[in-house]
Amino acid sequence: MRTSSVPKRARRVRCIADANVLLPLLTEGHAHRAPAVDWWDSCDDGDVGLSLPVRMAMLRLLSNARVMGSSVLRPAMAWNAVQSMIDDPRVELVEEVPAAHHALWYGNVARREPSPDLWTDAWLAALAQAHDCEMVTFDRGFRSFSKLKLRLLELAG
Repeated sequence: MRTSSVPKRARRVRCIADANVLLPLLTEGHAHRAPAVDWWDSCDDGDVGLSLPVRMAMLRLLSNARVMGSSVLRPAMAWNAVQSMIDDPRVELVEEVPAAHHALWYGNVARREPSPDLWTDAWLAALAQAHDCEMVTFDRGFRSFSKLKLRLLELAG
């Protein structure tokens, strides 16, 4: 991860990143690491919006032995790994949601059937929609959200 001594300012992000794109950046040997790194290396300072739900997902996954196996991290180590990403100048924390987010979120779920990841995925899609930026993910399920600028990364081999 790159570091910068310049304080971060609120900027317009180019994309909202999903946990399934960011986790491989923090995980050596992850099956999707190569395409995630290729995308990450193309990002400029301030391009990548990092939301609280994605930060929490990364913390949860990094400290889950069923996901990480012998590479599982203790909570403090998982925190430090995510903090290293936050400190990277390519990342902007998205701490507040635009006023339009609530209506967009509802619009993303209103006519849907129940599914396990609906609420968080719809929330993230609405965040990208409200910021008028791309949603970057490996998750093909995001194709179901209309009016979403979507960048689907290709799964590794």
